[in-house]
Amino acid sequence: MGMDIGEFRESLASSDLEPKTLGVCLALTDILSKIRPGDGQHLGLSYFRERLDKGSRAEEILPALSVLCTFEGAILEMHGYLDDDDEGQLHLEDEDFQGLLFTGKLAHPVTGDLVDDPLEHVRFFYSLRSDA
Repeated sequence: MGMDIGEFRESLASSDLEPKTLGVCLALTDILSKIRPGDGQHLGLSYFRERLDKGSRAEEILPALSVLCTFEGAILEMHGYLDDDDEGQLHLEDEDFQGLLFTGKLAHPVTGDLVDDPLEHVRFFYSLRSDA
């Protein structure tokens, strides 16, 4: 069982993260704490941008989201879907998505063919961990 959002926030607050990134991490954690159970499964970058205080530094959003996915007791998971002209949005299995991040290669989920320039066609989204 992971830590809850409050415990995670306390752990973040006492970390030695760079101050700008830490500030955005804490603001994002506060946003996530307001999500109703079951509603945090498909959160795009725009979700966070729209809710983050306008004074917050936009360039810190991606590093902060990365921290929320990787920090001990992480409360977010990152996923992806392929935006395909013929098939529409195809959710990627976590292992295929992780493989893409590590290798830069992706087999099409329907045809099995290698996708040309996959990072141009894959959209990232985040979900609140079920144990957060």
